[in-house]
Amino acid sequence: MLQAIEAEISPDGQVTLLEPVHLAQRSRAVVTILAPIDETAPKRGSAAALLSVLDSPELASAKPGDPDRMEREITANRAWGA
Repeated sequence: MLQAIEAEISPDGQVTLLEPVHLAQRSRAVVTILAPIDETAPKRGSAAALLSVLDSPELASAKPGDPDRMEREITANRAWGA
């Protein structure tokens, strides 16, 4: 089974996993180096933080978006990638 785990790699090659990993046995991995980390960007949250937003009264009381406008934007984005 393939599993993707986000990690950070320091300039000296030290790999720090950003989420827990539980393996039944020793496994191989492939590391893909992505763009450098933007240290000025806000830190990402966790699944627990996302769930708290989804359960928040602010989200529950938010007005729904305009479905016609959303459909126009989706259609425009699909045409852009064609």
